[in-house]
Amino acid sequence: MITKVGHIIGYLLIFLGISELVPTFVALAFDEEQMILPFFVCSMLTIFIGLGFYFAFPDQPEKPNRYDIILFLVLVWFIIPVFASMPFMVSGILTKFTDAYFEAASAFTTSGATMLANSALAPKTILFWRTLLQWQGGIFIFVLAVSIIPLSAIGGAELFRSALPHGEREGFLSRITSAFKPLSMIYISLTLLCTVLLDISGMSFFDAMSTAMATLSSGGFTNHGNFGVNSFGNLTELILIPFMVIAATNLTFHWSFATSGKLRVYKKDRELKHFFTITIIASLIIFITLLNAENAANTSLFKKLGVSVFTAVSALSTTGFLPDGANSMSLAAVIVCIMLLFVGGAMGSSAGGFKIIRLKVLFRQADSEISRLAHPHGIVPMRINEISVTSSILMSIWTLLFLYLSSIALFSIAYGILGYDLGVGIGITVANLFSAGSMTGLIAQDFLGYAGMSYPAKWVTSVIMILGRLEIIALLIFLSPSFRKY
Repeated sequence: MITKVGHIIGYLLIFLGISELVPTFVALAFDEEQMILPFFVCSMLTIFIGLGFYFAFPDQPEKPNRYDIILFLVLVWFIIPVFASMPFMVSGILTKFTDAYFEAASAFTTSGATMLANSALAPKTILFWRTLLQWQGGIFIFVLAVSIIPLSAIGGAELFRSALPHGEREGFLSRITSAFKPLSMIYISLTLLCTVLLDISGMSFFDAMSTAMATLSSGGFTNHGNFGVNSFGNLTELILIPFMVIAATNLTFHWSFATSGKLRVYKKDRELKHFFTITIIASLIIFITLLNAENAANTSLFKKLGVSVFTAVSALSTTGFLPDGANSMSLAAVIVCIMLLFVGGAMGSSAGGFKIIRLKVLFRQADSEISRLAHPHGIVPMRINEISVTSSILMSIWTLLFLYLSSIALFSIAYGILGYDLGVGIGITVANLFSAGSMTGLIAQDFLGYAGMSYPAKWVTSVIMILGRLEIIALLIFLSPSFRKY
């Protein structure tokens, strides 16, 4: 088991080490030569260790089993931030390992929470590195969702439907690379398109590129503070909305459309319709709250509508961008955003959350149980994505729902023990568990920022970010005695 996992982790570390060389070009472009040596040293160390793993554990052509997948997911989500954090420390920007690991974990999990009290004052090389790391985290999540997660049977992952052609090889590395090649093409193309549009809208090229990378990864990092894109205007928000939708929906269908040019491929995407339905309903509710808000009395109806749609899409996609005036939204709008974060995007996307298809299964089961009350002897079959929803799938989804709710309660209590009030504790937990740490300022408006947190609170938050990407169950399986005996 460790042989298969060690080889692919080495492969990922080599890739990470090579990517650590990219910021050196940014350092040259912005006259930050003092940043070149730290990134070069970190790159060489990461590549060296990656090569050690790569050659020490040869590739295995066998199909990975559930234990291989669980071990891989747990190790990679905890190990990658260790090596990704080194440039923050060596460069002297975040000298404490706790802070550097927090920033790297936030970037790689696409959470968007940051240790930088004022990111506008940070070196552009560092800003680019955390954005690049977040962007890589986004494509990594896409690839995992398509190639590895469905084999784990975690939380009904069997219901995922991919538009990529079948027949990929069975090995661990081959499954990942076969999904990476087509998905990376559409991912890079969309990022470039978003960058060009943002550049045309008036952003500087560096800000446009960073914002585009944060958008396609559902990340939320920006170069101008932790409160989204409020300094760039309505056109920027209008441009970002469709790209946030793309990032929060099944990327394989976008690849299929790009290669075939046929819109009908989206008819097979059962989650897309529900995504738009939820967005419309949430936007209307937020719009109504803005109509009655005293602090928005002088705002035009068109602006209020734009803010409503942008906020709803940003929350549902767990991107975490916030428009102008988001920190003064009413409690009703905040509650809507919390619910949207919980729901999250579609399977096969970079968004966090419980996922739309799982929510659909629970509603379908509720409908079936109501029908059973009226017709006790009737048989009501349930099929989602042309797959029969078995009792084991239902149990897995209900278990995941219970674990999410329990985690919110337990971690909120943990923050209370660490000195935070209940509202702030719930806000921090929800934002980071569902990969939207940049939205903390909205749902926990009394929170003063992550940089001022105590070290224990920072580690708790880092674990929550990773736990959200592991969807909790994977870590519990890893910690169970039966797994250690395997």
